[in-house]
Amino acid sequence: MNILLISIDAKFIHTNNAVRLLKANSTFPIEIREFTIKDRITTIEKTIRQRKWDVIGFSVYIWNVELVKQLLIRVENTSKTIILGGPEVSYDPEHFLQYRAVEVIVRGEGELVFDRLLQRLQHNKPYEDLPNIAYRKQGEIIKKPIEEIQHLNSLEAPYYFEDDIANIPNRITYIESSRGCPYHCSYCLSSLEKSVRFFPVEGVKRAITYAMKHGSQTIKFLDRTFNANRHTLDILDHIIHEDNGRTVFQFEITGEVLSPKIIEYIHNYARPGLFRFEIGIQSTNETTNHLVDRHQNTPQLFDRIRQIQQGGIIDLHLDLIAGLPQEDLASFKKTFDEVFFLGAKELQLGFLKMLRGTKIRLFADLYHYKYHEQAPYEIIENNVLSKRNINEIKHVEHMLEMHHNKGYFGDNLHQYILSQPSPYAFFKKLYAHYKKHKFKQHGYQLVDVYNNLLLFLPEDHHYSILQDYLLRSKIKPQIFFTQSLTKKERNMVLQQVHNITNIPLHKLYKHSVILKGKSEYFVAYYEDQNCISYKVKAPE
Repeated sequence: MNILLISIDAKFIHTNNAVRLLKANSTFPIEIREFTIKDRITTIEKTIRQRKWDVIGFSVYIWNVELVKQLLIRVENTSKTIILGGPEVSYDPEHFLQYRAVEVIVRGEGELVFDRLLQRLQHNKPYEDLPNIAYRKQGEIIKKPIEEIQHLNSLEAPYYFEDDIANIPNRITYIESSRGCPYHCSYCLSSLEKSVRFFPVEGVKRAITYAMKHGSQTIKFLDRTFNANRHTLDILDHIIHEDNGRTVFQFEITGEVLSPKIIEYIHNYARPGLFRFEIGIQSTNETTNHLVDRHQNTPQLFDRIRQIQQGGIIDLHLDLIAGLPQEDLASFKKTFDEVFFLGAKELQLGFLKMLRGTKIRLFADLYHYKYHEQAPYEIIENNVLSKRNINEIKHVEHMLEMHHNKGYFGDNLHQYILSQPSPYAFFKKLYAHYKKHKFKQHGYQLVDVYNNLLLFLPEDHHYSILQDYLLRSKIKPQIFFTQSLTKKERNMVLQQVHNITNIPLHKLYKHSVILKGKSEYFVAYYEDQNCISYKVKAPE
């Protein structure tokens, strides 16, 4: 049989493990073709039509489902069988079986049932007895029960295809050490899985070593709660000992149950930046957490986060969700401020998505939810958050991305925001500043972002913010601000730097930028793709 699996990723850097798992665990030769959501639909359609396929499989997710729907209409009659799989189709097969091109939907984990299904199709035998599928029969939609794979050691790993080796340095490597989640938050698809299961730890270590050997820059674990694995410390220890000084590892962590011993071990033995922990806080409103079946010990969670922050080793990414039940604007502001004050390197502010199959979508009327019918099914409003409230939070989120998450600014701006009574109010006022002056919020240059911010901040903070600007560049940057130095001051400052460093004066004059503070001068010197800074005291 001629079998084609199509992956449509959000970005090129993403690696679709699902299609690779199907191929690795199949007794049939399978071709994989990968695209991104930015590819033209005609390009994908041309690939499908270039030969007669017996089976075409689509891996369907929230980011590509609308594109897949268009393709299903376009590619009717191009193959004997079209099969859909993935989280987006698993829990609402009735919706997707409306498309005449679709014959079967694989629900849940598909590695084992997909190969069995192919065998039935090859010999034109019935497949109605298989689990994990949905199909039409005489106008009725049949959904077979979803069975989880209990023995994950029975699966062949998706990491070792020779065709992938060349792209490993250019893509994120995704590794699983477990499946399932011990928690059952009602907005999350993982809540629909029955059990937590683990891959053999030696296989996980082998995958890590292989990816690093072939130049992977970022390895991200797909585990919903990485620290639910009893081998967590063993895996982290392996990474520390294999560390090549370049690769970064990312994990989703449940913070309040993270062992202090693990935090201490990382602080003692790991280099800064080797690990990036993503911790979902979502809300600090206890009533809201209860309503979404989220059992969170917020004080203990905050304590663990502070322990992580104190070491300065682990990069921390925290998540919030706006639009959860009974969290009005005042409550969300409180959540935002409490979490921002934890000082994480990145704070992602997302908006509730009413995912197909989740409990919160099934009971959407209970809280008067209105949401977009097309993916990603984002909230429009509910009984305590109006459209206007949602828009305000979106404005804050946009300013947060530009002035915090993107890394345009250094620690000086971060510390200034932390000094404010309300970071939420700071970002809200900053948005009003952008709107008032009609500043670009898209398609801007970095100097625009800095200049716009300087017009917003009190003048006595300009000196520190401009230091952020100079330090983030490896070559002498564009100077958009006035350097209020006399020739005598410049000569005096650079002479002192020369006396300290022995850098020739002609190089200092050519490759330096000087900022004048109240009682000092800040000198940024650029050479060999590097910035070195010096501070010189002003004469009394």
